[in-house]
Amino acid sequence: MPPGRRKTFDEIEVLERGMNLFWLRGYEALGIAELVRGMGISRQSLYDTFGSKRELFIRVLDHYRSTQLAGALALLDRPGSPLENVRAVLRFFHDLATDSRCRGCFVANAIVEVGPHDEEIATLLGDTLDLLQGALARTLHEARNRGELPPHKCPDALAKALINSIMGLVIIGKLRQRHLSVEDIHAGTLNMLD
Repeated sequence: MPPGRRKTFDEIEVLERGMNLFWLRGYEALGIAELVRGMGISRQSLYDTFGSKRELFIRVLDHYRSTQLAGALALLDRPGSPLENVRAVLRFFHDLATDSRCRGCFVANAIVEVGPHDEEIATLLGDTLDLLQGALARTLHEARNRGELPPHKCPDALAKALINSIMGLVIIGKLRQRHLSVEDIHAGTLNMLD
Protein backbone atom coordinates (compact mmCIF):
# COMPACT_ATOMS: atom_id res chain seq x y z
CA MET A 1 0.00 0.00 0.00
CA PRO A 2 1.54 3.38 -0.97
CA PRO A 3 2.59 5.56 1.99
CA GLY A 4 -0.21 7.70 3.32
CA ARG A 5 -2.95 5.58 1.78
CA ARG A 6 -5.45 4.34 4.35
CA LYS A 7 -7.14 0.96 4.37
CA THR A 8 -10.76 1.01 3.35
CA PHE A 9 -11.62 -2.23 5.14
CA ASP A 10 -11.72 -3.64 8.64
CA GLU A 11 -8.80 -6.06 8.91
CA ILE A 12 -10.47 -8.27 11.54
CA GLU A 13 -13.64 -8.53 9.47
CA VAL A 14 -11.59 -9.48 6.41
CA LEU A 15 -9.65 -12.07 8.43
CA GLU A 16 -12.96 -13.54 9.59
CA ARG A 17 -14.09 -13.88 5.98
CA GLY A 18 -10.75 -15.43 5.05
CA MET A 19 -11.00 -17.88 7.94
CA ASN A 20 -14.45 -18.99 6.81
CA LEU A 21 -13.23 -19.45 3.24
CA PHE A 22 -10.26 -21.59 4.26
CA TRP A 23 -12.48 -23.45 6.73
CA LEU A 24 -15.02 -24.37 4.06
CA ARG A 25 -12.74 -24.92 1.05
CA GLY A 26 -9.37 -25.87 2.52
CA TYR A 27 -5.98 -24.40 1.75
CA GLU A 28 -5.08 -26.02 -1.57
CA ALA A 29 -8.51 -25.74 -3.21
CA LEU A 30 -8.78 -22.02 -2.50
CA GLY A 31 -7.24 -19.77 -5.15
CA ILE A 32 -6.26 -16.14 -4.80
CA ALA A 33 -9.12 -14.98 -7.07
CA GLU A 34 -11.67 -16.75 -4.85
CA LEU A 35 -9.98 -15.40 -1.72
CA VAL A 36 -10.05 -11.76 -2.79
CA ARG A 37 -13.64 -12.07 -4.03
CA GLY A 38 -14.79 -13.76 -0.81
CA MET A 39 -12.82 -11.44 1.46
CA GLY A 40 -14.12 -8.37 -0.38
CA ILE A 41 -10.71 -6.82 -1.00
CA SER A 42 -8.47 -6.33 -4.01
CA ARG A 43 -5.59 -8.63 -4.85
CA GLN A 44 -3.16 -5.78 -4.11
CA SER A 45 -4.77 -5.17 -0.71
CA LEU A 46 -4.41 -8.86 0.13
CA TYR A 47 -0.70 -8.81 -0.71
CA ASP A 48 -0.07 -5.42 0.94
CA THR A 49 -1.88 -6.31 4.16
CA PHE A 50 -1.35 -10.03 4.56
CA GLY A 51 1.48 -10.99 2.21
CA SER A 52 1.21 -14.32 0.43
CA LYS A 53 -1.61 -16.85 0.61
CA ARG A 54 0.50 -18.84 3.11
CA GLU A 55 1.08 -15.76 5.29
CA LEU A 56 -2.65 -15.03 5.17
CA PHE A 57 -3.33 -18.61 6.27
CA ILE A 58 -1.01 -18.17 9.26
CA ARG A 59 -2.80 -14.92 10.19
CA VAL A 60 -6.14 -16.70 9.83
CA LEU A 61 -4.91 -19.48 12.12
CA ASP A 62 -3.97 -16.86 14.73
CA HIS A 63 -7.41 -15.29 14.26
CA TYR A 64 -9.05 -18.68 14.80
CA ARG A 65 -7.07 -19.13 18.02
CA SER A 66 -8.10 -15.71 19.32
CA THR A 67 -11.78 -16.17 18.47
CA GLN A 68 -13.02 -19.75 18.15
CA LEU A 69 -10.44 -21.45 20.38
CA ALA A 70 -10.66 -18.63 22.91
CA GLY A 71 -14.42 -19.30 23.07
CA ALA A 72 -13.82 -22.97 23.84
CA LEU A 73 -11.17 -22.14 26.45
CA ALA A 74 -13.52 -19.63 28.10
CA LEU A 75 -15.96 -22.48 28.72
CA LEU A 76 -13.35 -24.12 30.94
CA ASP A 77 -13.00 -20.97 33.05
CA ARG A 78 -16.67 -20.61 33.91
CA PRO A 79 -17.64 -20.73 37.57
CA GLY A 80 -19.24 -23.90 38.85
CA SER A 81 -18.41 -27.51 38.15
CA PRO A 82 -15.05 -28.05 36.39
CA LEU A 83 -16.26 -31.40 35.05
CA GLU A 84 -19.38 -29.77 33.61
CA ASN A 85 -17.10 -27.19 31.97
CA VAL A 86 -15.15 -30.01 30.30
CA ARG A 87 -18.44 -31.46 29.08
CA ALA A 88 -19.34 -28.02 27.70
CA VAL A 89 -16.11 -28.00 25.67
CA LEU A 90 -16.94 -31.46 24.35
CA ARG A 91 -20.39 -30.15 23.33
CA PHE A 92 -18.68 -27.19 21.63
CA PHE A 93 -16.70 -29.57 19.40
CA HIS A 94 -19.70 -31.86 18.96
CA ASP A 95 -21.57 -28.85 17.59
CA LEU A 96 -18.71 -28.17 15.14
CA ALA A 97 -18.84 -31.80 14.03
CA THR A 98 -22.58 -31.71 13.42
CA ASP A 99 -22.70 -28.24 11.84
CA SER A 100 -24.81 -28.37 8.66
CA ARG A 101 -21.97 -26.84 6.61
CA CYS A 102 -19.85 -30.01 7.20
CA ARG A 103 -16.75 -27.89 7.68
CA GLY A 104 -15.38 -29.68 10.75
CA CYS A 105 -12.79 -27.91 12.89
CA PHE A 106 -10.44 -25.41 11.25
CA VAL A 107 -7.43 -26.75 13.19
CA ALA A 108 -8.21 -30.41 12.50
CA ASN A 109 -8.68 -29.64 8.81
CA ALA A 110 -5.36 -27.80 8.67
CA ILE A 111 -3.57 -30.60 10.55
CA VAL A 112 -4.69 -33.09 7.91
CA GLU A 113 -4.19 -30.89 4.85
CA VAL A 114 -1.30 -28.51 5.56
CA GLY A 115 0.49 -29.75 8.67
CA PRO A 116 2.37 -32.65 7.07
CA HIS A 117 3.84 -30.35 4.39
CA ASP A 118 4.70 -27.17 6.30
CA GLU A 119 6.82 -27.33 9.45
CA GLU A 120 6.02 -23.81 10.65
CA ILE A 121 2.27 -24.29 10.29
CA ALA A 122 2.55 -27.76 11.87
CA THR A 123 4.22 -26.14 14.89
CA LEU A 124 1.46 -23.51 15.17
CA LEU A 125 -1.18 -26.24 14.94
CA GLY A 126 0.61 -28.32 17.58
CA ASP A 127 0.83 -25.27 19.85
CA THR A 128 -2.91 -24.75 19.37
CA LEU A 129 -3.65 -28.32 20.45
CA ASP A 130 -1.27 -27.89 23.39
CA LEU A 131 -3.24 -24.84 24.54
CA LEU A 132 -6.46 -26.82 24.57
CA GLN A 133 -4.88 -29.91 26.09
CA GLY A 134 -3.23 -27.86 28.86
CA ALA A 135 -6.50 -26.10 29.67
CA LEU A 136 -8.36 -29.43 29.76
CA ALA A 137 -5.72 -30.95 32.03
CA ARG A 138 -5.86 -28.01 34.47
CA THR A 139 -9.66 -28.22 34.60
CA LEU A 140 -9.58 -31.99 35.07
CA HIS A 141 -7.06 -31.62 37.92
CA GLU A 142 -9.47 -29.18 39.54
CA ALA A 143 -12.34 -31.61 38.99
CA ARG A 144 -10.36 -34.42 40.63
CA ASN A 145 -9.42 -32.15 43.56
CA ARG A 146 -13.11 -31.37 44.07
CA GLY A 147 -14.06 -35.04 43.95
CA GLU A 148 -15.91 -34.75 40.62
CA LEU A 149 -13.41 -37.00 38.84
CA PRO A 150 -12.51 -40.38 40.34
CA PRO A 151 -9.09 -40.35 42.06
CA HIS A 152 -7.75 -43.12 39.82
CA LYS A 153 -8.22 -40.96 36.69
CA CYS A 154 -5.03 -39.22 35.53
CA PRO A 155 -6.03 -35.70 34.38
CA ASP A 156 -3.03 -35.33 32.06
CA ALA A 157 -3.60 -38.67 30.32
CA LEU A 158 -7.34 -38.00 30.14
CA ALA A 159 -6.73 -34.57 28.56
CA LYS A 160 -4.61 -36.24 25.85
CA ALA A 161 -7.32 -38.84 25.23
CA LEU A 162 -9.94 -36.08 25.01
CA ILE A 163 -7.86 -34.20 22.41
CA ASN A 164 -7.63 -37.40 20.39
CA SER A 165 -11.39 -37.92 20.62
CA ILE A 166 -12.15 -34.29 19.77
CA MET A 167 -9.96 -34.39 16.66
CA GLY A 168 -11.51 -37.68 15.56
CA LEU A 169 -14.99 -36.37 16.24
CA VAL A 170 -14.61 -33.24 14.12
CA ILE A 171 -12.94 -35.12 11.26
CA ILE A 172 -15.60 -37.85 11.21
CA GLY A 173 -18.27 -35.13 11.34
CA LYS A 174 -17.12 -33.94 7.91
CA LEU A 175 -17.88 -37.36 6.43
CA ARG A 176 -21.47 -37.66 7.60
CA GLN A 177 -21.11 -41.47 7.47
CA ARG A 178 -23.78 -43.63 9.07
CA HIS A 179 -21.32 -46.30 10.21
CA LEU A 180 -19.16 -43.71 12.01
CA SER A 181 -21.65 -41.84 14.17
CA VAL A 182 -20.63 -38.51 15.66
CA GLU A 183 -23.20 -39.13 18.39
CA ASP A 184 -21.60 -42.46 19.33
CA ILE A 185 -18.12 -40.95 19.39
CA HIS A 186 -19.37 -38.06 21.53
CA ALA A 187 -21.10 -40.44 23.95
CA GLY A 188 -17.98 -42.61 24.20
CA THR A 189 -15.85 -39.55 24.87
CA LEU A 190 -18.20 -38.44 27.68
CA ASN A 191 -17.92 -41.93 29.17
CA MET A 192 -14.19 -41.36 29.68
CA LEU A 193 -15.12 -38.78 32.32
CA ASP A 194 -17.12 -41.26 34.45
